[in-house]
Amino acid sequence: MTGGDRSAWNVPVPETWLDALPMPFIGLDREGRIQRLNAAAAEWFAGLRAHPGRTLAEIFGDDAPIVELARRASSGDVAEHDVVIAGPGFAMGRANIQARAVGDGGFVALTLQPAPRLRAPSPGAQPSAARTLAHEVRNPLAGIRAAAQLMEREGGPSSTLARLICDEVDRINRLTDKIDPAAALDVARFAAFNVHEALERVRALVASSAPSLQIREQYDPSLPAIRGDRDQIIQAFLNIAKNAAEAMAGQPNARLTFVTLFRPGVRVRTSAVAAARPQLEVQIVDNGPGIAPAIAERLFEAFTTTKPGGMGLGLNVAADIIGRHDGRIEVDSAPGRTAFKILLPIEAEENP
Repeated sequence: MTGGDRSAWNVPVPETWLDALPMPFIGLDREGRIQRLNAAAAEWFAGLRAHPGRTLAEIFGDDAPIVELARRASSGDVAEHDVVIAGPGFAMGRANIQARAVGDGGFVALTLQPAPRLRAPSPGAQPSAARTLAHEVRNPLAGIRAAAQLMEREGGPSSTLARLICDEVDRINRLTDKIDPAAALDVARFAAFNVHEALERVRALVASSAPSLQIREQYDPSLPAIRGDRDQIIQAFLNIAKNAAEAMAGQPNARLTFVTLFRPGVRVRTSAVAAARPQLEVQIVDNGPGIAPAIAERLFEAFTTTKPGGMGLGLNVAADIIGRHDGRIEVDSAPGRTAFKILLPIEAEENP
């Protein structure tokens, strides 16, 4: 760990004490530049070039929630739960964040506790805008369908019209599922499975809808099983792969490659009490046109799309699922090559 400008902080906190903290700690100066970073933070933000001298805005984007929270903390203590940790080309799930001003020089200390795996939502949980919209549409539709069913049962000239109403209500309900696909996800049910089995399912599904697409694999057969909800992981991989296939539609020699490997030297701590775990990496790589600069910084936000008729929710749902599994997504994109890199923790083997 690097201490940065210790004198600017004017606080006698030993570096070894900060490194002993199980949760990530970041110290910022008045300009939002990183000055102190403990070992847990260095592990959690590995690969993002989060080092002293860089600003949070350079890493996460000027409008990122963590950046805005740090700004607010300069005038008073702030604590927020379930904050999305994402930036240009990457998504890391969510964390609970506490931020407070340090001294009189505008310095801010951030401590983060990566959010635990998703549990059933609490009664007072704030729904997403998409979920609220879907809910408000479904409520009146249920009444309309019930009335139409009564008309249909009575027979007569109106029965055909009543059947048409029921069919249209069902169609609109299906559309609301597309508006908020995350609503259909149950609480993740964790079990051990082979990540290659999930990728092979995705391969079969993508190949059936894009028969001209070349699909290749570069698998590391020695990778251990991971723990997670197999169906949800398949959905996350499928959303990314379908997004890539659609971006290459009509392109000659379109190619999609699935890669698996062990991420050497990267260990991530996902809660204040958890041990840092090694990471397995899945890459979904295409040779398409690359990600449009206009959406690069909002790639994982809901309703971000350049596709005609697209809802812009596939990558948002994929990031949500990976976040449920204590994972993260990174993206490298340029014309001719876009690589989505999904990091998932490998569970330590239990001693017999």
